Amino acid sequence: MRRISTIVFLPVLFVSVMVHRGLLAQEPEKSASGTTASPRAQTEMAKLIHALAGSWSLQLSTPTHGGAGSGTEVWRVGPGGNSLIEEYHSTGDEGEISGLGVAWWDKSAGRFQVVWCDNTDPGGCSTIKNGARWEGGDLTALHEWEEAGKKFTLREVFSSFTENSFTQTLYQSESGSDLNKILTIRATRKEGP
Repeated sequence: MRRISTIVFLPVLFVSVMVHRGLLAQEPEKSASGTTASPRAQTEMAKLIHALAGSWSLQLSTPTHGGAGSGTEVWRVGPGGNSLIEEYHSTGDEGEISGLGVAWWDKSAGRFQVVWCDNTDPGGCSTIKNGARWEGGDLTALHEWEEAGKKFTLREVFSSFTENSFTQTLYQSESGSDLNKILTIRATRKEGP
């Protein structure tokens, strides 16, 4: 669920792309359905793209049993700049994991909607039930599901953003119980978008 080499470069690139695509011109860009993207959707997507777009090296640690792993993650801008697409691959104590995620701003829900697919999901893909939101400087996703008659909660927090790094922490528990940290991913920029 990518930053650029310098804070200056991304805004310049983003403005250049927007001018080229007509986003700063008189007519706002329209989505595939013909509706105009709202200024808030553009702002929310720009913030998400600025934070994550690019290629990252990952170091994984599982605090419960001291496990470790490594991987890569690439975030790229989706069609029309209206989504962000994540390609993930890691190997470690939990085996090899390959995944694909897509996030977009949902104006009516007031949050990012997220679909996540990976090789460990028996159903193939899951829609993150409560989506994702910025909470201060952190991006937080919240998912709930039922398995074997029990309800579970997963909270994923992207934090400590710099130009060239961020931390991704996953917490999980049976619903109603205190969340336990299950995975920490430290991302270091390989290259910008």
